[in-house]
Amino acid sequence: MRSGRAVILSDYVGGEGAASGGAGHAALDSYRALRDAGADVRVVAGFGRPDAIEPARFASLGGGDLRAGGRAAALKTIYNSAAADALTTELASEDPDTTLVIVHQWTRYLTPAALRVVQRFPTMVYMHDYFWACPNGIYYDFQEERPCDRRPMGVRCVTANCDRQGRVEKLGRIARQATRMAVAPRRGSRRLFLHLSEQAHRTAAPLLPGERHAILYNPLTLPERLLPPPTPRFDVGYFGRLEADKGVPMLAEAVAALGLTGLFVGQGSCEPTLAATPGIEHRAWQPRDSMAAAMRDCGLVVLPSRWHETWGLIVPEAMAAGVPVLVSALAGSAELVRRFGGGATFDPGVPGDLEAKLAAVRPAAITPERYDAMRAFLSPERHAARIMNLARSQFGLDLVAAPVRPRAVRPVSRPASLQPQPR
Repeated sequence: MRSGRAVILSDYVGGEGAASGGAGHAALDSYRALRDAGADVRVVAGFGRPDAIEPARFASLGGGDLRAGGRAAALKTIYNSAAADALTTELASEDPDTTLVIVHQWTRYLTPAALRVVQRFPTMVYMHDYFWACPNGIYYDFQEERPCDRRPMGVRCVTANCDRQGRVEKLGRIARQATRMAVAPRRGSRRLFLHLSEQAHRTAAPLLPGERHAILYNPLTLPERLLPPPTPRFDVGYFGRLEADKGVPMLAEAVAALGLTGLFVGQGSCEPTLAATPGIEHRAWQPRDSMAAAMRDCGLVVLPSRWHETWGLIVPEAMAAGVPVLVSALAGSAELVRRFGGGATFDPGVPGDLEAKLAAVRPAAITPERYDAMRAFLSPERHAARIMNLARSQFGLDLVAAPVRPRAVRPVSRPASLQPQPR
């Protein structure tokens, strides 16, 4: 067993809003869990500088989100040489045999260029989505509005018009994926893919043959005690991206058909649909620490995803707020309902199943006993232990930081004029 250290690498760390996604929060939460567990860990981000990370353990590559820079910047998402140069400099002092790189988000600034740099190191790839295998990232056909069944980068994939933004955007994603495959090919024992749920593992593993895989649940610090049942103002609540792949139009239609009221919190292209639907109130995205209060305004929180969502953080957060949940069977966090109760699931591929579940008697919220079990299941301590155990078993690295040894106390040499004089 060799003494090692971990470097968490991500486009960004932390962040607020539905547009920032859960990857930034997960990267920050994972860093905190490892640090508190005594691991030797630091963070490198493509852009941004979160206040929550100690300056001595953080480095920014000084970039920016390429998605906001127009067409010229968009071309850099295929291969951003500036990211590669900055990362090469940042990792120059790291030992390729004992430094474990844990990759989170990489499509907004780092690009395949940075993935080429980390090929020298043992690597864990945190699969928040399916970008490593699928060009459009979520293994979903946006035009046909269904989960994809094509082999990524096969003929049917390359020729399909499946991207959210059309054929031109798909061509750019194909180019980026081909570049990723060229600069970061299969690595066998030097790389491990981390999946956020059993569902995500079942979806992604066949798309990445010959690679190694493990399940790693996102860490979540939940309140010590389950909140009491709320008095809701709305029948249904939804929190997240307001897009068709998340099932938002389907849920809005069901709410209207059943004459229910709904609170939708987030942002996205479905905002006009919500504005035109009776009984629905739309609010802008809210900071993470105020979300529980908004959830408690709802009798039921729904995650209606139509794609194979890798997790769905909103589900355990709603359960902790004392609110029952209704979760798409395609979402990874449906696993929590099966394990701990606190809600129900539905199949978005079965017409009428969502409406039937919404019309049924509201499922019971999670019990205090099962809440305690879920809290332990998702605890930062369990998350950190899992990563450190995988580092030992898969790469032979012990990430526990070496203790800081106190400096030896040496006699102070004084100038002759200050030496004690004989009396």
